[in-house]
Amino acid sequence: MKRMEIHVGGSVREALGEFAAAWHRGARGEQLAEVSARLDFEAMGEMIAALTPRRLELLARVASEPGLSIRALSRRLERDYKRVHGDVTALGRIGLIERDAVGRLRAPYEELVIRARLRAAA
Repeated sequence: MKRMEIHVGGSVREALGEFAAAWHRGARGEQLAEVSARLDFEAMGEMIAALTPRRLELLARVASEPGLSIRALSRRLERDYKRVHGDVTALGRIGLIERDAVGRLRAPYEELVIRARLRAAA
């Protein structure tokens, strides 16, 4: 299963440390968790602004019905085309939606895992 891990509140240093640790585990031949990609947000508000309820609804629809155009998606969601287009563009920038050569949409991940730090690391 392809999944995207979304981390909130970590630092670049922590992310690099986790990457290095995973690299060493892989070099030793250890089994690694099945994470396809990682997306980091500095703060909870940043994640909430990027992943609004409407965008998450849209993402779920694209995941369940791959191959839709933006126009067809806007009809299915009963939303304005321009706003759906904006949401698709925003989700595309962070890697949660992809478009093929003719504009059909797909969600490259089957699962989102969100990890949010509630306080700074000591």
